[in-house]
Amino acid sequence: MPRDDARARDYRVLYDRDARALRDNHTDPRTFLARMRLNKSVKTRSFATSARAAWTISQQCAVVVIHSGAHGAIADGAVRARTLVRWETRALGVGLAAWALGGDGSSAEGSVKLGRAGRAWRSIRLGALTLGGLVALTPLCQTMTAAVSDDTAATCATLALALYAITYDYAFVNLETKQLASSFSLGASMFASLLMASRLDDPASVFADVLLALECYVLSPYVWRAIRAFSTTLHLVVVFALHIIAFTVARARDETLAWAYVVGVFLLAVVAPASLVRLAASGKRQIAGPWDEALPKLYLFKDTVRAAGVPRYRHWAANK
Repeated sequence: MPRDDARARDYRVLYDRDARALRDNHTDPRTFLARMRLNKSVKTRSFATSARAAWTISQQCAVVVIHSGAHGAIADGAVRARTLVRWETRALGVGLAAWALGGDGSSAEGSVKLGRAGRAWRSIRLGALTLGGLVALTPLCQTMTAAVSDDTAATCATLALALYAITYDYAFVNLETKQLASSFSLGASMFASLLMASRLDDPASVFADVLLALECYVLSPYVWRAIRAFSTTLHLVVVFALHIIAFTVARARDETLAWAYVVGVFLLAVVAPASLVRLAASGKRQIAGPWDEALPKLYLFKDTVRAAGVPRYRHWAANK
């Protein structure tokens, strides 16, 4: 007997003792549309989840603004390069110490195998290679774009930083992947950083600018991931603090640019997620019901010999 429950499983009436004159494939018109399901398999989006993802995107925008503002301050002489180098070296030391003590959260098994002494040696080696490599490459960076005009260098750096923000691996920071897989974005960020640093005259300024770029674009993703793994609330607080710093840095350069940054962050972190949730809720119309073709369950093919007409991939998926 057919059931009038709208949530019942879809089926066709094969036998009905009260309607023997009907064909075996008869469908009751009274319950046909009652069993219709709308957007059953469509994934619903939450504003909080979408906003957290957008918040991570805005975080990298803040990092780009902070580095660009620091570069402008170094170029104008508003900040002494040696003072900035001291702060950057301390930040690098703190980050490497934290990495040695607790790891970055992306390879816990490997960190356990290394042990605390192994992680400490790895951090010391990484810090020495980073600082020593930058010292050796500073003269090359300083003269790398001597034959390029300032406008060309600024345009190329701006486009490269935009590509960095677009192609950045946000899934790594959001704990969706275990490895940072954004080689293109990292290459774009370092290309832009070297272009910007090559326009500076003082070797100490070049060193300070490139070291800051390494910390912002190469090393910071592991810091953000560790913070996110520790606490989502702390991650949101850190991102908010980065936005305040970015606004302060941008305002020191141009007040109009600073308020444009605020508007952009609001559109990205609030308006865009809300629009996505609204469009996902109103724009999806997936209708399902008794008229849908029945799909065979994979467990029916388990421990069986593939019969004629059974797709090979379905039989393989059931018995893998």
